[in-house]
Amino acid sequence: MVKLRVKVGGSYTDLSIANCNDEAHPIEFDAPDFKGRAVVRIKDFVGITNDSSEPIYNSDYFYGRNRRFSLQIEGRFKREWDGQQVYFGTDFDQPVDLPDGFEMMLKIARYIDPVVRTSLTTDGKPWILSPLVSSINTMAAWRPQDTKLPSPPPTPRPSMDLTRSFSMSENVTGAVSSAWGFLGKFKRGNRSSVMSFSNTASNNEKGGLSSDATSRSTSSDQVDKIRRSNGTISPAPETPRDLSTIASPATPQPGTPSSSTDSADWKENSPENTTTAIEEGSMPLGQWRQHIDEDTTFFLPGKPSMSTSQRRKHFQTEQSRTDFVYNKDLVYGFEFFSPHMDFNTGNIKMALSLNVLKYLNGQPVRYICRTLDGKTVFWAVQFEFVEDEE
Repeated sequence: MVKLRVKVGGSYTDLSIANCNDEAHPIEFDAPDFKGRAVVRIKDFVGITNDSSEPIYNSDYFYGRNRRFSLQIEGRFKREWDGQQVYFGTDFDQPVDLPDGFEMMLKIARYIDPVVRTSLTTDGKPWILSPLVSSINTMAAWRPQDTKLPSPPPTPRPSMDLTRSFSMSENVTGAVSSAWGFLGKFKRGNRSSVMSFSNTASNNEKGGLSSDATSRSTSSDQVDKIRRSNGTISPAPETPRDLSTIASPATPQPGTPSSSTDSADWKENSPENTTTAIEEGSMPLGQWRQHIDEDTTFFLPGKPSMSTSQRRKHFQTEQSRTDFVYNKDLVYGFEFFSPHMDFNTGNIKMALSLNVLKYLNGQPVRYICRTLDGKTVFWAVQFEFVEDEE
């Protein structure tokens, strides 16, 4: 029987098996250019664990969200890189079988996201990549010594679940992207993507999603929480593993009563003004944050806090990406998610439903953060479909 095995690490080869949905115990790794840790969430996970224990079937994370998996990475770059050097996407070690119409999808992708880069030769190692800072779903940064994220004025907007804002395209684009839905998603209207093809704001000529769409998404999540507390939403199936240890972080988040909302407090605690010393030669990551909200406070100082779409629009120009530098003194948090790919089975559920395994020639699906030339890898998450040994 084929089962899913997920591996995480800081290179192509130095990877550790992750216990999916174990949000309290991230996989840690220390690569030459990035020190980090990661949690992978898979809805209805029934795959392989790193200690042969029963898998954690689900996570509260999926309540009220149209998502089937999530990758959450946080860590520190060991030297400065600019936004034009660090890419995120999918790559393979061997050629893959491209489905009919894939070239049409790429043409649309390049129109939507002019900065997406591809190499799909049949005799090479194919990849599809886009700058991390302009493509990732959620991005935030904080200092390793922080126990909470200070709230800049104005309070940051929550990260938007873009998959809730538009219905899926049912034309040929939807059919073609079904075949490689783990690479991204096209949507009706602005046909924005949720991963390496993403360029949400640049496609929307009116400046991204409307505030009404954003409020609807936020309100929906709040309603879901209220309904769960009232018992009107059924809990996930009980899992063999005790989930009581997976608690929400005690750290107050921006906008809560215990968070500072004073501008002077934020300026005093900004990276430029901090005097807390970090031991030379060490690279602490600080407190693990089980959830990440979009927050541009620390990596875009001096600018108003941006939403996801605003951040993506800001970094669509090469000049903005070149001017931006990943600060090695900050911890960065990233999250990528998608509603289409069921990694338990390899099935993609969009306008069409099909199994992606036949296109991969036995290869895993790998999400990678790397330089464009592939000589430097920051982190990798690999989904392998293997025969269960039992």
